[in-house]
Amino acid sequence: MEITLDLGKIPSVLAVFSEPWLAQKIVNAAAESYTDDTLDWIDGGHGFTPHSGQLQQSIGWRPNGNGMATVFVNADYAMPVEFGSRPHVIRPKDRNALRFPVNGGGFGFAKVINHPGSKPHPFFFADRDNRTNNMQAAAMSVLARAIGEANG
Repeated sequence: MEITLDLGKIPSVLAVFSEPWLAQKIVNAAAESYTDDTLDWIDGGHGFTPHSGQLQQSIGWRPNGNGMATVFVNADYAMPVEFGSRPHVIRPKDRNALRFPVNGGGFGFAKVINHPGSKPHPFFFADRDNRTNNMQAAAMSVLARAIGEANG
């Protein structure tokens, strides 16, 4: 059995790591992977059943530059879905009454609703081990492509 190590390509491989665009590309791949996993978690029916799709539409990511990216959720009600809520009072903001759907069809109206609170339905921070593994795989894929191109 013979093992051979070719050091001829090492300088070009190391040069790949000094490229700022590569760090951003790796982080972008990880952020996109986390976002996709979060949407897949929701679409898979884990944690809660989506009603309007607004929560999913508010999930995304953006590159920040300097090798960083942000994964976000913009829906106003994302925090109570993720972490739950305590009992609270809901009052209309710009109207005389609140309108809400009732069982059997139609709508009810009220000036004040005493909400009992809700239990947490984690979606954004759920399944972290799997999401971490998927982010690492996405990052390694980008890195492997860049090394392959440098050695090409």
